[in-house]
Amino acid sequence: MVEHRFKTEEIRDKYFEMSASMTEDDIRANMKNDNASFQINWNNEKNDMVMYCWRKANTPEAIIETLGDMADMFENKIKEMPNIMNVSD
Repeated sequence: MVEHRFKTEEIRDKYFEMSASMTEDDIRANMKNDNASFQINWNNEKNDMVMYCWRKANTPEAIIETLGDMADMFENKIKEMPNIMNVSD
């Protein structure tokens, strides 16, 4: 899991303006490679300074590498969570 905390409100607003024109397929295609894969994002749009992402990755560093320049928009707290319990309907 990754907690992405926007560094400023201006950066947050820019992020959501940029992503508004992208489809989910566009976003996924840009956030997936052999070392890290974006899975799910939880956010409250411009109403919060933090969002959470579930990512599968070989290493924490692979997540930052996959984010590229976008990683600089956030303070990134990466926490490995190897045990997953899925009890969804």
